Amino acid sequence: MKHERRLFVLGLFFCLVICVSGQASAFKENATYLLPLNCSELLPDNTTFLSYFEAVGRGQVISDKALSRKIFRVLALREKLNSTPDLFQGTNPIDVLIRKTLCYYRQQKDALQVVTYYDPKMVSYLKENMKDLEAKVDSAIFNCQFQQETKEALEKRAKKNEALVQDYMKEAQKSANQSFEKITKEAARKAKVN
Repeated sequence: MKHERRLFVLGLFFCLVICVSGQASAFKENATYLLPLNCSELLPDNTTFLSYFEAVGRGQVISDKALSRKIFRVLALREKLNSTPDLFQGTNPIDVLIRKTLCYYRQQKDALQVVTYYDPKMVSYLKENMKDLEAKVDSAIFNCQFQQETKEALEKRAKKNEALVQDYMKEAQKSANQSFEKITKEAARKAKVN
């Protein structure tokens, strides 16, 4: 009886996995279905965290459409930021925010515990923290855009001032030549007197 029950549950689980994967337009082949164990700040590769985050969104397409939409919005904003040239240097700040959000969860639990993309506790955690993550993502995009606009404004001002700078540099060079010549003559005169 127990053996039949286990087989039934296992069969039901596989049917659910096949149904969900079919409904969610099939997960990517290189997707990460387990929360990465290593949350080291020195780990520069965020792809496993991004893949896991996307897997959670794909896994919730049927059961929690609102969470899934929020996850895909964050990922779409990440792609938009990536496709905008010169908006940030180094790592995409949204990648870092996603990794930190997932790592915070990892650090609150047993560091070695297996956390699947459909883990109810993880899904609940993300539901509770998506508003905060979305606000941080929006803020990161704002900061990138603000820095870019500020840089462009400063470059424009510098170009505008370039003509004045050139005039002042010529004036300074002329003054420096006159001062240098005057100082040289005084030094020569003093040397003759001594």
